[in-house]
Amino acid sequence: MLSDLDTLMAARGLDGMLVMGDSSGNPVMQYLVGNVHFERALIYKPVGGDTTLIHGSMERDNAAGTGYRLVDRDQVYNAYEYLKRHDGNQLDASVHMLLDVLRDSGMQGTVGFYGTQDVGAGWTLLNNLADRLEGIDIKGEFGQTLFAEARATKDNRELAELAELGRRTCTVVHEVEDFLTGHAVAGDHVVKEDGTPLTIGDVRTFLQGRLQLQELAEDHQTIFAQGAEAGVPHNAGTNSVRLRTGSPIIFDIFPKGRSGYFHDMTRTWCLGHAPDHVAEAWTATKQLFDEVMARFRVGEACASFQAQACDFYEGLGHPTPRTHPGTHEGYVHSLGHGIGLDVHEGPNLSLAQGNTDVLQPGHVITVEPGLYYPDQGWGVRHEDAVALNEDGELVWLTNYPAELVLPMRG
Repeated sequence: MLSDLDTLMAARGLDGMLVMGDSSGNPVMQYLVGNVHFERALIYKPVGGDTTLIHGSMERDNAAGTGYRLVDRDQVYNAYEYLKRHDGNQLDASVHMLLDVLRDSGMQGTVGFYGTQDVGAGWTLLNNLADRLEGIDIKGEFGQTLFAEARATKDNRELAELAELGRRTCTVVHEVEDFLTGHAVAGDHVVKEDGTPLTIGDVRTFLQGRLQLQELAEDHQTIFAQGAEAGVPHNAGTNSVRLRTGSPIIFDIFPKGRSGYFHDMTRTWCLGHAPDHVAEAWTATKQLFDEVMARFRVGEACASFQAQACDFYEGLGHPTPRTHPGTHEGYVHSLGHGIGLDVHEGPNLSLAQGNTDVLQPGHVITVEPGLYYPDQGWGVRHEDAVALNEDGELVWLTNYPAELVLPMRG
């Protein structure tokens, strides 16, 4: 949680931290400033000290709402003045501005640097900065960084936002279901009023309109895949594909709200009827989901849930990542992941070496077992997002029926 930053910095041996970049497309910056716009902002904080935001003059009203100590960049660290002093050399100007910021911050010792930037540009900037720094050692992290660990647990404000996103997403899913089932059937194809086939592209157009009405956005393309395409977990589906009865559809929707937070849920549907083998796979997958949720509580090792999933599917004769690493058939992925300002973040329900994650209050996680057989023309997945609130109680963020067959009403 954000309130844990001082503790987490101290545990890493950090004397301070600095975050760089825009707020858009930069989850760490957005985590600190919320859903407001900043360009080329800087935030620094010594352990136990106040947080300082360096912002552009045009964003001073946005900055005023953060509660941080504020510095107007255009008045104190004017980019054009630095470029004048360094003959237009952008790298030298940026390095010397950061040198002045760090000097004025009073931070000494080890300072962690964070934020999203082009990899090559960031590497060049920090290497040139490190060569000129005195009294400060730059520390970069990989994997479980300061902010990855902080963001993995959500406070009650974040949980309330995520619950609202879940409600809005489920509203959209219901509207898509109603849209689908209201169509007529001709042979084994779903058709529109004029008798032409209903396509995935038609569904996507309808979906985008409903998302907008709920103030949700597709940061990545929603998965709406049928048949063999449903057998490849991240195949988004081809717009020209005509919807057919009895062919499984994986509908994996992960929209972003205006706050920057994501929801994530999946339903597998068969329109009209389901083939026996698909119904059998879906029933088994839902059984596994229910068994996992029966032991989903604070203190459980995250890896143990993936082991449970592998045990279950292997017992039914399916390949898994444990028995067949890299398999394209059977159970092919981990059981779930955290969600927040990224659609995939910690913790992870996986058997990856080094995964020591344990369920904690504040965790928000998807649970998504599935089976995939693309060469046989099908796949199934069931996914809900759930949370463990600050009291450790299980809270369902996805509240939507689990039904494989959708009766057609048209």
